[in-house]
Amino acid sequence: MAQAPAPKEPRSALSRQLVTSELLDTATALFAEKGYESTTLLDIAKALGISRPGLYNYVSSKEELLTMLVEQVSQGLADVLERLTARADLSPTEKLRDVVALLVRQRAEHPDQFRILDRSETVLPEPVGSEHREARRKILREVMAIIEAGIDSGEFRQVDARTAALSLLGMCNWVAWWFSRDSDVEETVATVTDLAQNMLLAQGSASTSAETVRSVEEIRMILDRIAPRR
Repeated sequence: MAQAPAPKEPRSALSRQLVTSELLDTATALFAEKGYESTTLLDIAKALGISRPGLYNYVSSKEELLTMLVEQVSQGLADVLERLTARADLSPTEKLRDVVALLVRQRAEHPDQFRILDRSETVLPEPVGSEHREARRKILREVMAIIEAGIDSGEFRQVDARTAALSLLGMCNWVAWWFSRDSDVEETVATVTDLAQNMLLAQGSASTSAETVRSVEEIRMILDRIAPRR
Protein backbone atom coordinates (compact mmCIF):
# COMPACT_ATOMS: atom_id res chain seq x y z
CA MET A 1 0.00 0.00 0.00
CA ALA A 2 1.36 3.39 -0.94
CA GLN A 3 2.24 5.62 1.94
CA ALA A 4 0.24 8.76 2.49
CA PRO A 5 2.08 11.94 1.53
CA ALA A 6 3.92 13.71 4.34
CA PRO A 7 1.87 16.45 5.96
CA LYS A 8 2.62 19.94 4.70
CA GLU A 9 1.53 21.90 7.76
CA PRO A 10 5.06 22.91 8.87
CA ARG A 11 5.87 24.36 5.45
CA SER A 12 2.48 26.06 5.24
CA ALA A 13 2.93 27.49 8.71
CA LEU A 14 6.37 28.81 7.77
CA SER A 15 5.04 30.37 4.56
CA ARG A 16 2.22 32.03 6.48
CA GLN A 17 4.68 33.34 9.07
CA LEU A 18 6.88 34.86 6.37
CA VAL A 19 3.90 36.49 4.64
CA THR A 20 2.58 37.79 7.95
CA SER A 21 5.95 39.35 8.76
CA GLU A 22 6.07 41.03 5.35
CA LEU A 23 2.46 42.13 5.78
CA LEU A 24 3.19 43.79 9.12
CA ASP A 25 6.28 45.55 7.76
CA THR A 26 4.35 46.81 4.73
CA ALA A 27 1.34 47.93 6.74
CA THR A 28 3.37 49.74 9.38
CA ALA A 29 5.44 51.50 6.71
CA LEU A 30 2.20 52.75 5.14
CA PHE A 31 0.81 53.76 8.54
CA ALA A 32 3.99 55.75 9.15
CA GLU A 33 3.81 57.39 5.72
CA LYS A 34 0.07 58.06 5.33
CA GLY A 35 -1.23 57.74 8.86
CA TYR A 36 -3.26 54.89 10.31
CA GLU A 37 -6.67 56.42 9.55
CA SER A 38 -5.78 57.27 5.93
CA THR A 39 -4.38 53.84 5.07
CA THR A 40 -6.84 51.31 3.64
CA LEU A 41 -6.63 47.55 3.28
CA LEU A 42 -6.59 48.11 -0.49
CA ASP A 43 -3.46 50.27 -0.08
CA ILE A 44 -1.80 47.46 1.85
CA ALA A 45 -2.83 44.82 -0.68
CA LYS A 46 -1.46 46.90 -3.57
CA ALA A 47 1.83 47.46 -1.76
CA LEU A 48 2.13 43.70 -1.21
CA GLY A 49 1.24 42.96 -4.82
CA ILE A 50 -1.80 40.87 -3.99
CA SER A 51 -5.55 41.32 -4.39
CA ARG A 52 -7.73 42.60 -1.59
CA PRO A 53 -9.54 39.22 -1.37
CA GLY A 54 -6.09 37.61 -1.12
CA LEU A 55 -5.25 39.89 1.80
CA TYR A 56 -8.33 38.60 3.63
CA ASN A 57 -6.55 35.24 3.94
CA TYR A 58 -4.30 36.90 6.51
CA VAL A 59 -6.19 39.85 7.97
CA SER A 60 -9.76 41.13 7.87
CA SER A 61 -9.35 44.66 9.24
CA LYS A 62 -6.82 47.31 10.20
CA GLU A 63 -7.70 46.72 13.84
CA GLU A 64 -6.62 43.11 13.43
CA LEU A 65 -3.26 44.39 12.18
CA LEU A 66 -2.81 46.31 15.41
CA THR A 67 -3.64 43.16 17.34
CA MET A 68 -1.04 41.24 15.33
CA LEU A 69 1.51 43.96 16.05
CA VAL A 70 0.88 43.77 19.78
CA GLU A 71 1.14 39.97 19.68
CA GLN A 72 4.44 40.08 17.79
CA VAL A 73 6.17 43.16 19.20
CA SER A 74 4.88 43.34 22.78
CA GLN A 75 3.42 40.01 23.87
CA GLY A 76 5.88 37.93 21.87
CA LEU A 77 8.83 39.74 23.42
CA ALA A 78 7.35 39.49 26.92
CA ASP A 79 6.94 35.72 26.53
CA VAL A 80 10.51 35.30 25.26
CA LEU A 81 11.89 37.33 28.16
CA GLU A 82 9.91 35.26 30.67
CA ARG A 83 11.44 32.06 29.31
CA LEU A 84 14.90 33.63 29.24
CA THR A 85 14.67 34.88 32.83
CA ALA A 86 13.72 31.38 34.00
CA ARG A 87 16.81 29.72 32.47
CA ALA A 88 19.14 28.40 35.14
CA ASP A 89 22.02 27.76 32.72
CA LEU A 90 22.64 31.47 32.02
CA SER A 91 24.19 34.05 34.32
CA PRO A 92 22.49 37.43 34.82
CA THR A 93 25.11 39.03 32.57
CA GLU A 94 24.42 36.53 29.80
CA LYS A 95 20.67 37.06 30.17
CA LEU A 96 21.15 40.83 30.04
CA ARG A 97 23.18 40.60 26.83
CA ASP A 98 20.60 38.30 25.23
CA VAL A 99 17.74 40.64 26.18
CA VAL A 100 19.46 43.74 24.82
CA ALA A 101 20.52 41.99 21.62
CA LEU A 102 16.95 40.79 21.06
CA LEU A 103 15.49 44.25 21.67
CA VAL A 104 18.01 46.16 19.56
CA ARG A 105 17.81 43.72 16.64
CA GLN A 106 14.01 43.90 16.58
CA ARG A 107 14.01 47.72 16.77
CA ALA A 108 16.67 48.00 14.06
CA GLU A 109 15.14 45.49 11.65
CA HIS A 110 11.48 46.49 12.13
CA PRO A 111 11.54 50.11 13.31
CA ASP A 112 8.12 51.03 11.91
CA GLN A 113 6.43 48.29 13.93
CA PHE A 114 7.73 49.73 17.18
CA ARG A 115 7.12 53.34 16.13
CA ILE A 116 3.47 52.75 15.25
CA LEU A 117 2.77 51.03 18.56
CA ASP A 118 4.66 53.71 20.45
CA ARG A 119 2.70 56.50 18.77
CA SER A 120 -0.65 54.70 19.01
CA GLU A 121 -0.37 53.37 22.56
CA THR A 122 -2.94 55.77 24.04
CA VAL A 123 -5.51 55.17 21.29
CA LEU A 124 -5.26 51.41 20.79
CA PRO A 125 -8.74 49.83 20.78
CA GLU A 126 -9.71 47.46 23.58
CA PRO A 127 -8.86 44.81 24.45
CA VAL A 128 -5.62 45.15 22.46
CA GLY A 129 -4.68 48.34 24.32
CA SER A 130 -4.84 46.63 27.71
CA GLU A 131 -2.93 43.63 26.35
CA HIS A 132 -0.18 45.90 25.02
CA ARG A 133 0.17 47.80 28.31
CA GLU A 134 0.26 44.56 30.32
CA ALA A 135 2.94 43.16 27.99
CA ARG A 136 5.03 46.30 28.52
CA ARG A 137 4.69 45.95 32.29
CA LYS A 138 5.71 42.31 32.01
CA ILE A 139 8.80 43.23 29.96
CA LEU A 140 9.80 45.75 32.63
CA ARG A 141 9.32 43.16 35.38
CA GLU A 142 11.46 40.58 33.57
CA VAL A 143 14.30 43.04 32.93
CA MET A 144 14.14 44.16 36.56
CA ALA A 145 14.32 40.51 37.66
CA ILE A 146 17.51 40.01 35.63
CA ILE A 147 19.08 43.14 37.10
CA GLU A 148 18.09 42.19 40.67
CA ALA A 149 19.57 38.71 40.17
CA GLY A 150 22.80 40.29 38.91
CA ILE A 151 22.97 42.57 41.95
CA ASP A 152 22.38 39.61 44.30
CA SER A 153 25.11 37.58 42.60
CA GLY A 154 27.60 40.45 42.72
CA GLU A 155 27.85 40.71 38.93
CA PHE A 156 26.07 44.07 38.83
CA ARG A 157 26.69 47.08 41.01
CA GLN A 158 24.13 48.30 43.53
CA VAL A 159 21.54 50.32 41.58
CA ASP A 160 17.81 50.86 41.72
CA ALA A 161 16.57 48.00 39.54
CA ARG A 162 13.52 49.83 38.21
CA THR A 163 15.46 52.93 37.20
CA ALA A 164 18.17 50.81 35.58
CA ALA A 165 15.60 48.68 33.71
CA LEU A 166 13.74 51.73 32.40
CA SER A 167 17.03 53.32 31.30
CA LEU A 168 18.11 50.13 29.54
CA LEU A 169 14.76 49.71 27.78
CA GLY A 170 14.78 53.36 26.73
CA MET A 171 18.23 52.99 25.21
CA CYS A 172 17.13 49.94 23.24
CA ASN A 173 13.79 51.40 22.16
CA TRP A 174 15.41 54.60 20.92
CA VAL A 175 17.23 52.53 18.26
CA ALA A 176 13.94 52.39 16.33
CA TRP A 177 14.11 56.17 15.89
CA TRP A 178 17.75 56.77 15.01
CA PHE A 179 18.93 53.58 13.29
CA SER A 180 19.61 53.95 9.57
CA ARG A 181 18.76 51.09 7.22
CA ASP A 182 22.18 51.57 5.64
CA SER A 183 23.92 50.82 8.94
CA ASP A 184 25.20 47.45 10.13
CA VAL A 185 22.59 45.81 12.36
CA GLU A 186 24.99 43.41 14.05
CA GLU A 187 27.54 46.16 14.75
CA THR A 188 24.83 48.23 16.40
CA VAL A 189 23.59 45.21 18.39
CA ALA A 190 27.11 44.49 19.64
CA THR A 191 27.79 48.11 20.60
CA VAL A 192 24.55 48.74 22.47
CA THR A 193 24.84 45.35 24.19
CA ASP A 194 28.34 46.26 25.42
CA LEU A 195 27.08 49.63 26.64
CA ALA A 196 24.21 48.03 28.56
CA GLN A 197 26.50 45.47 30.17
CA ASN A 198 29.15 48.02 31.15
CA MET A 199 26.47 50.31 32.56
CA LEU A 200 25.63 47.65 35.16
CA LEU A 201 28.82 45.67 35.75
CA ALA A 202 30.23 45.81 39.25
CA GLN A 203 33.23 48.13 39.48
CA GLY A 204 36.76 47.06 40.33
CA SER A 205 37.86 45.60 37.03
CA ALA A 206 40.35 47.57 34.95
CA SER A 207 38.87 46.06 31.82
CA THR A 208 35.43 47.41 32.69
CA SER A 209 36.52 51.03 32.26
CA ALA A 210 38.42 50.27 29.05
CA GLU A 211 35.48 48.38 27.58
CA THR A 212 33.13 51.25 28.43
CA VAL A 213 35.36 53.79 26.68
CA ARG A 214 35.65 51.55 23.64
CA SER A 215 31.88 50.97 23.50
CA VAL A 216 31.15 54.70 23.76
CA GLU A 217 33.59 55.40 20.94
CA GLU A 218 32.01 52.69 18.78
CA ILE A 219 28.47 54.00 19.19
CA ARG A 220 29.72 57.57 18.60
CA MET A 221 31.20 56.41 15.28
CA ILE A 222 27.87 54.81 14.30
CA LEU A 223 25.94 57.96 15.18
CA ASP A 224 28.41 60.11 13.24
CA ARG A 225 27.79 58.04 10.12
CA ILE A 226 24.03 58.39 10.59
CA ALA A 227 24.00 62.09 11.52
CA PRO A 228 27.45 63.67 11.13
CA ARG A 229 28.35 66.31 13.68
CA ARG A 230 28.65 69.83 12.28
